[in-house]
Amino acid sequence: MENTKKKIIGVLGGMGPESTAIFYHAVIKQCQKQYGAQYDEDYPEIFIYNLPIPNIVEGLNKPEKTLDMLIGGAKKIDSMGVDFIVMPCNTAHYFYPDMAKAISVPFICIFHATSKKIKISGFKKVGFLATETTIKHKSFHKDFEKNGIELIFPEPADQNKLTQIILNILAGKKLEEDKEQMKQIINKLKQNGAEAVVLACTDLPILLKQDDVDIPVFDTVEILAEATVQYAIGKIGNEILE
Repeated sequence: MENTKKKIIGVLGGMGPESTAIFYHAVIKQCQKQYGAQYDEDYPEIFIYNLPIPNIVEGLNKPEKTLDMLIGGAKKIDSMGVDFIVMPCNTAHYFYPDMAKAISVPFICIFHATSKKIKISGFKKVGFLATETTIKHKSFHKDFEKNGIELIFPEPADQNKLTQIILNILAGKKLEEDKEQMKQIINKLKQNGAEAVVLACTDLPILLKQDDVDIPVFDTVEILAEATVQYAIGKIGNEILE
Protein backbone atom coordinates (compact mmCIF):
# COMPACT_ATOMS: atom_id res chain seq x y z
CA MET A 1 0.00 0.00 0.00
CA GLU A 2 2.95 2.36 0.58
CA ASN A 3 3.56 2.51 -3.18
CA THR A 4 -0.09 3.15 -3.99
CA LYS A 5 -1.05 6.75 -4.67
CA LYS A 6 -3.17 8.13 -1.86
CA LYS A 7 -5.38 11.20 -1.98
CA ILE A 8 -4.03 14.24 -0.12
CA ILE A 9 -6.19 14.99 2.92
CA GLY A 10 -7.16 18.49 4.04
CA VAL A 11 -8.44 18.89 7.61
CA LEU A 12 -10.21 22.08 8.67
CA GLY A 13 -9.86 21.93 12.44
CA GLY A 14 -9.68 23.98 15.61
CA MET A 15 -13.31 23.34 16.60
CA GLY A 16 -12.17 22.43 19.18
CA PRO A 17 -8.38 22.16 18.94
CA GLU A 18 -8.08 19.07 21.16
CA SER A 19 -10.66 17.10 19.21
CA THR A 20 -8.78 17.98 16.01
CA ALA A 21 -5.60 16.51 17.53
CA ILE A 22 -7.53 13.38 18.49
CA PHE A 23 -8.96 13.18 14.97
CA TYR A 24 -5.44 13.30 13.48
CA HIS A 25 -4.40 10.45 15.78
CA ALA A 26 -7.52 8.51 14.79
CA VAL A 27 -6.61 8.92 11.09
CA ILE A 28 -3.13 7.52 11.78
CA LYS A 29 -4.61 4.55 13.66
CA GLN A 30 -7.04 3.94 10.79
CA CYS A 31 -4.12 3.81 8.32
CA GLN A 32 -2.51 1.15 10.49
CA LYS A 33 -5.78 -0.75 10.82
CA GLN A 34 -7.01 -0.56 7.22
CA TYR A 35 -3.82 -1.21 5.28
CA GLY A 36 -1.06 -1.94 7.76
CA ALA A 37 0.77 1.39 7.59
CA GLN A 38 4.11 1.09 9.38
CA TYR A 39 6.77 3.43 7.99
CA ASP A 40 6.50 7.20 7.50
CA GLU A 41 6.18 6.72 3.75
CA ASP A 42 3.09 4.54 4.26
CA TYR A 43 0.90 7.43 5.42
CA PRO A 44 -0.99 9.94 3.26
CA GLU A 45 -0.12 13.61 2.99
CA ILE A 46 -2.27 15.61 5.42
CA PHE A 47 -2.71 19.37 5.75
CA ILE A 48 -4.31 20.52 9.02
CA TYR A 49 -5.49 24.09 9.44
CA ASN A 50 -6.42 25.10 12.97
CA LEU A 51 -9.07 27.84 12.48
CA PRO A 52 -10.21 29.74 15.62
CA ILE A 53 -13.84 30.71 14.95
CA PRO A 54 -16.35 32.44 17.28
CA ASN A 55 -18.06 30.20 19.84
CA ILE A 56 -20.85 28.19 18.20
CA VAL A 57 -21.56 25.70 20.99
CA GLU A 58 -24.39 27.70 22.57
CA GLY A 59 -25.72 29.45 19.47
CA LEU A 60 -24.90 31.16 16.19
CA ASN A 61 -24.21 34.70 17.38
CA LYS A 62 -22.16 35.73 14.34
CA PRO A 63 -23.28 33.40 11.54
CA GLU A 64 -22.20 35.61 8.63
CA LYS A 65 -18.74 36.21 10.08
CA THR A 66 -18.38 32.53 11.01
CA LEU A 67 -19.38 31.38 7.53
CA ASP A 68 -16.92 33.80 5.93
CA MET A 69 -14.15 32.48 8.18
CA LEU A 70 -15.00 28.84 7.47
CA ILE A 71 -15.16 29.40 3.70
CA GLY A 72 -11.86 31.26 3.91
CA GLY A 73 -10.32 28.39 5.84
CA ALA A 74 -11.66 25.79 3.43
CA LYS A 75 -10.36 27.76 0.45
CA LYS A 76 -6.95 28.09 2.10
CA ILE A 77 -6.74 24.31 2.48
CA ASP A 78 -8.08 23.84 -1.07
CA SER A 79 -5.25 26.06 -2.36
CA MET A 80 -2.65 23.73 -0.80
CA GLY A 81 -3.45 21.12 -3.43
CA VAL A 82 -5.46 18.67 -1.34
CA ASP A 83 -7.72 16.12 -3.01
CA PHE A 84 -10.55 16.44 -0.49
CA ILE A 85 -11.48 18.11 2.79
CA VAL A 86 -12.93 16.96 6.11
CA MET A 87 -13.96 19.00 9.17
CA PRO A 88 -14.04 17.15 12.52
CA CYS A 89 -16.72 19.35 14.09
CA ASN A 90 -20.41 18.45 14.02
CA THR A 91 -21.66 21.90 15.00
CA ALA A 92 -19.78 23.70 12.22
CA HIS A 93 -21.49 21.41 9.70
CA TYR A 94 -24.44 23.78 9.89
CA PHE A 95 -22.37 25.73 7.34
CA TYR A 96 -21.47 22.64 5.28
CA PRO A 97 -23.72 23.30 2.22
CA ASP A 98 -22.31 26.79 1.58
CA MET A 99 -18.77 25.66 2.31
CA ALA A 100 -18.99 22.72 -0.07
CA LYS A 101 -20.15 25.02 -2.89
CA ALA A 102 -17.24 27.40 -2.33
CA ILE A 103 -14.38 24.92 -2.86
CA SER A 104 -13.16 22.92 -5.84
CA VAL A 105 -12.58 19.56 -4.11
CA PRO A 106 -14.91 17.01 -2.46
CA PHE A 107 -15.91 17.65 1.16
CA ILE A 108 -16.87 14.59 3.24
CA CYS A 109 -19.77 15.46 5.56
CA ILE A 110 -19.58 14.05 9.10
CA PHE A 111 -23.37 13.52 9.14
CA HIS A 112 -23.31 11.62 5.82
CA ALA A 113 -20.61 9.30 7.15
CA THR A 114 -22.22 8.80 10.57
CA SER A 115 -25.75 8.11 9.34
CA LYS A 116 -24.44 5.63 6.76
CA LYS A 117 -22.43 3.83 9.44
CA ILE A 118 -25.44 3.57 11.75
CA LYS A 119 -27.68 2.33 8.93
CA ILE A 120 -25.19 -0.43 8.07
CA SER A 121 -25.12 -1.41 11.75
CA GLY A 122 -28.90 -1.90 11.66
CA PHE A 123 -29.99 0.45 14.44
CA LYS A 124 -33.25 2.33 13.92
CA LYS A 125 -33.44 4.47 17.08
CA VAL A 126 -30.37 6.23 18.44
CA GLY A 127 -29.76 8.76 21.16
CA PHE A 128 -28.19 11.96 19.90
CA LEU A 129 -25.74 13.93 22.05
CA ALA A 130 -24.75 17.23 20.48
CA THR A 131 -24.44 20.95 21.09
CA GLU A 132 -27.52 23.13 21.46
CA THR A 133 -26.67 24.72 18.12
CA THR A 134 -26.57 21.40 16.28
CA ILE A 135 -29.90 20.28 17.70
CA LYS A 136 -31.64 23.64 17.24
CA HIS A 137 -30.68 24.04 13.59
CA LYS A 138 -31.07 20.32 12.66
CA SER A 139 -28.21 20.32 10.16
CA PHE A 140 -28.09 16.54 10.57
CA HIS A 141 -31.80 15.90 10.01
CA LYS A 142 -31.84 15.14 6.28
CA ASP A 143 -29.04 12.56 6.43
CA PHE A 144 -30.50 10.57 9.33
CA GLU A 145 -34.05 10.73 7.94
CA LYS A 146 -32.83 9.53 4.54
CA ASN A 147 -31.20 6.54 6.20
CA GLY A 148 -34.32 5.67 8.22
CA ILE A 149 -32.88 6.52 11.62
CA GLU A 150 -35.03 8.00 14.38
CA LEU A 151 -33.15 10.29 16.76
CA ILE A 152 -33.91 10.57 20.47
CA PHE A 153 -32.73 13.77 22.15
CA PRO A 154 -32.01 14.62 25.79
CA GLU A 155 -34.69 16.53 27.64
CA PRO A 156 -34.02 20.29 28.00
CA ALA A 157 -32.49 20.11 31.49
CA ASP A 158 -30.12 17.35 30.38
CA GLN A 159 -29.24 19.31 27.23
CA ASN A 160 -28.23 22.26 29.42
CA LYS A 161 -26.00 19.94 31.45
CA LEU A 162 -24.49 18.55 28.26
CA THR A 163 -23.70 22.04 26.99
CA GLN A 164 -21.78 22.81 30.20
CA ILE A 165 -19.94 19.49 29.91
CA ILE A 166 -18.85 20.40 26.37
CA LEU A 167 -17.67 23.84 27.52
CA ASN A 168 -15.71 22.21 30.35
CA ILE A 169 -14.01 19.83 27.89
CA LEU A 170 -13.11 22.76 25.63
CA ALA A 171 -11.50 24.43 28.65
CA GLY A 172 -9.42 21.32 29.35
CA LYS A 173 -11.55 20.17 32.30
CA LYS A 174 -12.16 16.43 32.17
CA LEU A 175 -14.28 15.99 35.25
CA GLU A 176 -15.40 12.64 36.64
CA GLU A 177 -18.73 14.17 37.69
CA ASP A 178 -19.29 15.29 34.09
CA LYS A 179 -18.70 11.76 32.87
CA GLU A 180 -21.20 10.47 35.44
CA GLN A 181 -23.76 13.04 34.26
CA MET A 182 -23.23 11.93 30.66
CA LYS A 183 -23.78 8.34 31.67
CA GLN A 184 -27.04 9.31 33.39
CA ILE A 185 -28.18 11.22 30.29
CA ILE A 186 -27.38 8.22 28.10
CA ASN A 187 -29.25 5.91 30.47
CA LYS A 188 -32.37 8.10 30.11
CA LEU A 189 -32.05 7.97 26.32
CA LYS A 190 -31.83 4.18 26.57
CA GLN A 191 -34.99 4.12 28.74
CA ASN A 192 -36.70 6.22 26.06
CA GLY A 193 -35.98 3.60 23.39
CA ALA A 194 -32.47 4.35 22.16
CA GLU A 195 -30.74 1.23 20.86
CA ALA A 196 -27.43 3.06 20.55
CA VAL A 197 -26.07 6.54 21.11
CA VAL A 198 -24.13 8.85 18.81
CA LEU A 199 -21.59 11.30 20.19
CA ALA A 200 -22.47 14.03 17.69
CA CYS A 201 -19.98 16.49 19.13
CA THR A 202 -16.33 15.68 18.50
CA ASP A 203 -15.35 16.90 21.99
CA LEU A 204 -17.50 14.33 23.83
CA PRO A 205 -15.30 11.27 23.04
CA ILE A 206 -12.51 13.04 24.96
CA LEU A 207 -14.53 12.34 28.12
CA LEU A 208 -16.62 9.23 27.42
CA LYS A 209 -15.65 5.95 25.74
CA GLN A 210 -17.53 2.79 24.76
CA ASP A 211 -16.27 1.01 27.87
CA ASP A 212 -18.04 3.57 30.08
CA VAL A 213 -21.57 2.54 29.05
CA ASP A 214 -23.50 -0.64 28.23
CA ILE A 215 -25.05 0.66 24.99
CA PRO A 216 -23.36 0.83 21.57
CA VAL A 217 -21.61 4.17 21.05
CA PHE A 218 -21.04 5.79 17.65
CA ASP A 219 -18.06 8.13 17.95
CA THR A 220 -18.19 10.70 15.13
CA VAL A 221 -14.43 11.31 15.41
CA GLU A 222 -13.68 7.65 14.69
CA ILE A 223 -16.37 7.40 12.01
CA LEU A 224 -15.04 10.42 10.11
CA ALA A 225 -11.45 9.19 10.48
CA GLU A 226 -12.44 5.79 9.07
CA ALA A 227 -14.24 7.36 6.09
CA THR A 228 -11.33 9.76 5.52
CA VAL A 229 -8.79 6.97 5.18
CA GLN A 230 -11.13 4.78 3.13
CA TYR A 231 -11.63 7.64 0.68
CA ALA A 232 -7.93 8.52 0.65
CA ILE A 233 -6.92 4.98 -0.38
CA GLY A 234 -9.82 4.47 -2.79
CA LYS A 235 -11.60 1.87 -0.68
CA ILE A 236 -14.77 3.94 -1.02
CA GLY A 237 -15.66 6.41 -3.72
CA ASN A 238 -18.02 9.31 -4.18
CA GLU A 239 -20.91 7.44 -2.56
CA ILE A 240 -19.63 8.82 0.76
CA LEU A 241 -20.40 12.30 -0.58
CA GLU A 242 -24.03 11.53 -1.47
